[in-house]
Amino acid sequence: MIRKAIPNILTIFRIVATPIIIWFLLGFDNFYIHLVAFFLFLLASLSDLFDGIIARRLAVVSEFGKFMDPLADKILVNGTFITLNILDIVPVWITAIVVFRDAAVTMLRWGMLSQGQSMETSRVAKWKTTFQYISMYLGLLMVLLYHWPQLQDFVIWLEEWSFITTIFALTGIITAYTGAHYFWVNRKALKVILTQ
Repeated sequence: MIRKAIPNILTIFRIVATPIIIWFLLGFDNFYIHLVAFFLFLLASLSDLFDGIIARRLAVVSEFGKFMDPLADKILVNGTFITLNILDIVPVWITAIVVFRDAAVTMLRWGMLSQGQSMETSRVAKWKTTFQYISMYLGLLMVLLYHWPQLQDFVIWLEEWSFITTIFALTGIITAYTGAHYFWVNRKALKVILTQ
């Protein structure tokens, strides 16, 4: 019985972990607490990877999981991006795209569910998730590096290095594209929702 509940436990863990990560990052200016936040985020992001795999392996894919899994992902991702924006690490325009896109897609998903339809994750969305997590890991790494004065030159170099800027920019562009893609693919369902 517990085995069958593992995917949902991992999903709930992601939701519970998010405010703790935010609190540790914003409420403390301490390297070790920020390090704990980094590893807590690592565990939360890995739970995102494994809950779906475990659910399919155990054949316990549920309606609760289908609904809560993407919601838990959005809570973790949005919370982390907003926090990194407050810490002046991730540009505000990227955070705005991530938050707006997720809010819009979530409303579309709820609208489709009310019509008895489900929204499947597209392959393009997996690229979006990959780039978002890379950006968040880079941002959290920057938080840790700021605690080491002897590494400030390296931090400045990282901030100015086009690789990080490119990753952040690609994250924003791919996130915006996947949002538009979801609405285009589900345009018939959207039309039905809007006309009711």
